[in-house]
Parts: sequence; structure tokens; C-alpha cells
Amino acid sequence: MALLLLYLATGIATAIPVVWALGWAVWGAGTSLTEYISLFGSLILVVSAFVNLSNRRAAARLALVGVSAIWSLYLPGIVGVVRIRLTDQELGLSVLLWKPAVASLVIHDVQQIPNFPDMTLSPVEIQQIKSTGITGEVSTHTANNRYGTGKKSHVILIMQKPVAKPVELKEPDAASVIYVQYAGGWKMFPANARTLERKIRLQPDAQDPNQSLLGVELATGASQGFGILWPRASSGNSEE
Repeated sequence: MALLLLYLATGIATAIPVVWALGWAVWGAGTSLTEYISLFGSLILVVSAFVNLSNRRAAARLALVGVSAIWSLYLPGIVGVVRIRLTDQELGLSVLLWKPAVASLVIHDVQQIPNFPDMTLSPVEIQQIKSTGITGEVSTHTANNRYGTGKKSHVILIMQKPVAKPVELKEPDAASVIYVQYAGGWKMFPANARTLERKIRLQPDAQDPNQSLLGVELATGASQGFGILWPRASSGNSEE
């Protein structure tokens, strides 16, 4: 009787979330083969519960097949959750607009407004910017945006102009880096910083070439970001 209840309860419990997920297909949600395999495995478990009344050995074999089918869906999901937890990080992101010139570097930081998120650059960040060796004027577009949770990483993007085509920059792995947009492409400081395969993506806005769109890839595969609006005077001088 104990095995009957175990097989029956497990079959029903594993079927409920799959049936619920498949129900969303009515509204256009996608389905996968493993969902159907898992649901079939739950059905086999229910059947094995009643087979157990007459043949415990056959019921155990059926249950093994059913559990294997169920794990074809649940095991990749568990592995995915673990991978997300192990590779997630809190990525701080700042975007600075740069006007290159031969004159010494001048950094125009924003004034902190009471009761608003802090967008001022820290002394460490200012020193990191100076260490790149760039000259001219740099102004803060946005600072201290946060994405994800976990170990700390930070990126400062220093941009001259809107991007003319999609650009992918690797996220640092528990490190602080600066990406500088030069006429010939992008350069990372320090060059030997550890990076992840996840990307920070920049692309031109199809509706407004004077605006760049930025997206940060999260550990889940989703993306979050914002638009970078440029002064109209630079709209005809896009760079990679």
C-alpha cells in the first residue's frame, strides 16, 4: 500500500506543473518535447501504482521508466537553476560621453540630487578613467545602474558617438573594467581582466539613429537595459 501511494502521489505531483505549463499553449506559449515525455512518465507512475497491487516487480520497473521520463524535464531545469546561481553577479554599469581633444582630461560629474539614486562617480572610478590615458572632456550620462545579484562587478562605458552597428562587449567576472570607444573600435582596460561569455550589447535604434540601445545579458539569459540619447549635432557621425 505504501508503494501504491508513493507512485500515485509522485505521478500526480509531477504532472500538475507540466499540465499547467502546457495549458499556456492556448495563449501562444511554446511547448517542448520533454514536457510531453515528462507528462507521459507521470502517467506511467500512476499506472505502476495500480500494477503494484498484483505485481510489485513489474510495478517497480514501470516506475523506473516513468521516473526517467520525468527527469528528462526536471533535471535540465535543476541544472539550469544551479548554473544561474553559481554564475550570477551584481553588475554595476556607468555610461560616460566623451569628447576627445588634445587638452588634459576633464571629467564633468553630475551633482547629486537629494532623494534620487546616487549617480556620482567614486574617487576610484575617476582614477580608473584617468588611467586609460584618454584626453578631452568626459561627462556622465548615467551611473551606478545595477543588474543581477551576487558577486560584484563594474563596467564603465566611455562612448564618443552612437554605434552604427551592433556591438558585443564581454561582461567582467567579479572585476571592474572600462570599455573605451575609439575610432577603430573598442578597447578594454585592464586588458587582462577576467570576463564571462555573457555580453553587454549596444545597437543603433532603428527609429532614431541618434540613439543607441544598451542591453545587459543576465545569468537567466534575459536582457535589461536602456537607451543612450545623444545630442543632435553628433547624429551624422556614428562610430562602431
